[in-house]
Amino acid sequence: MPGFDSPPVTSAVERAELAEEAGGRASVSAQASESSGSDTSASEGLRAQRAPWRAAGSAAVAALLLAGAGAGAARLARRGAASGTGRLQSKEQTLALPSRDKCAASDEDCYSSGCCNVAGMKCYETKPGKGKCAMNCTPSASQLCIQTQPIMDQILTDGDWYSPSMYCFAVVMQDIGSTKKYYDLELLQGAYTRGTSIFGCDAWGVFSDQEGWVGPDAPLVKVEDADGDFHFAKREETGTWLNTGLHYQAWKAIGEAGVYKSANWVVKVDADAVFVPNRLVSFLSSQLVPATGIYLENCKKVKYGWFGSLEIFSAMAFETLLGSMASCKDTLDWKTGIDGGKYGPMGEDLFAQVCLDANGVPRGEAFGTKLDGTCEADRPTAEKKNKKWKPTCDSGLFAAYHPLMKPEDYWSCWDATTKAFGY
Repeated sequence: MPGFDSPPVTSAVERAELAEEAGGRASVSAQASESSGSDTSASEGLRAQRAPWRAAGSAAVAALLLAGAGAGAARLARRGAASGTGRLQSKEQTLALPSRDKCAASDEDCYSSGCCNVAGMKCYETKPGKGKCAMNCTPSASQLCIQTQPIMDQILTDGDWYSPSMYCFAVVMQDIGSTKKYYDLELLQGAYTRGTSIFGCDAWGVFSDQEGWVGPDAPLVKVEDADGDFHFAKREETGTWLNTGLHYQAWKAIGEAGVYKSANWVVKVDADAVFVPNRLVSFLSSQLVPATGIYLENCKKVKYGWFGSLEIFSAMAFETLLGSMASCKDTLDWKTGIDGGKYGPMGEDLFAQVCLDANGVPRGEAFGTKLDGTCEADRPTAEKKNKKWKPTCDSGLFAAYHPLMKPEDYWSCWDATTKAFGY
């Protein structure tokens, strides 16, 4: 960044250590509110405000959050390893949906699988031994609409509680392949200056295809196009390069640096998502994690409901992605895409979801954590078909609002949501 005294950085790993050193601790603060006009409710999304430990006061919160007050503490926490520290044994069960290919289609009997292949749909027993996929089900003389034990046994598993410490990261594409102005780096620089967005997480990193800075002591982690696939295809709707190859190399750099191991959750945030990390901490405070790990879908009424604006992995799920992404890249037909290329090549979020599914990581739900114009189910009824819709940020309490691509829109959203609901 002009005007900054740039220190010498010779490798992606060293850059990661420098960039992630400044991760600050997120505190817990959220207020309840209702949203209207979309399929995602704020009360559903931030249900963790009712978690018992929140009533214990700030001292208990400090004891539960396994992070220090600044960069040094975040780096020390890394040596504690999330797998042991901050874990509480529990006998409770949590929702752990299998990959969608093991679930019933929306028009099929779901009783034998207990799940549906559309995000947000549930399987209801309508007649003895018969199941129907639906978002909601109203009992009547002709249908029971109950979730019986045989159905639930297939989608629940034992889970453990982990403290909601977060490693957050963003990926900035600077060579976008288009003459259109994008402000991703500028948005992150502003967030760094204010200590907001990913810079309010326990630890963080910012990765890019080119050198740069988010702040005086925070270089971008430049990753190389080692596989020659940063520029193999453009997105039809935007004319920009597909992001999968760049994210793949960012994941690899994250794994090599190892700073993510300081946290129990790994969260990827789009640069144009207004993100209030404390609110996600509240949500994760009541989320149990199966032994296999879990990732949390965030968009209803689609077959693949893990949208890239706010990707939430448990630590074990992210470990699985790191360990399997090379084989997934070799075996998945990601350059063609699903359904024979009907939707074009896989973006990074779909690639990661399909890879996690293929390696046995179950799906959880985080539908109320964001308000996202790219998710049709999140849009108000009158705006369902408006793909350019942007959220207002004071009408409902969410951890993230997306997309706010221009600085004036982004910071207006930030000011509106924090004024309405606090941090």
